[in-house]
Amino acid sequence: MATVSVIYPRREGATFDYDYYVNTHLPLVGKLWADAGLTGGEALKGLAGADGGDPPFLAIGIIHFESLGHFQAAMQGEHAPTVLADIANFTNVEPILQVNDRVVPPSL
Repeated sequence: MATVSVIYPRREGATFDYDYYVNTHLPLVGKLWADAGLTGGEALKGLAGADGGDPPFLAIGIIHFESLGHFQAAMQGEHAPTVLADIANFTNVEPILQVNDRVVPPSL
């Protein structure tokens, strides 16, 4: 499995429409990439930094694919331009993507 973190950093002048992100963008991703090996995901809304101040990230999207190859194929596939273009509908922040190998310790 490949888990992709889509990180939206906080910066001056940043905007982020959480309602659109959760109710429109994420369902769009799920619909368009369902046949591309997408297996699920979740969204995290930044509440605060460790010091209690503003969070360093506005949001973090976590999406799971069957494999790295499935994610790479989705990003090169016919629906990628639609998914990527939709980002402008909820934020003016360019996201940072990181592909991860999910590791869960047995005691957590």
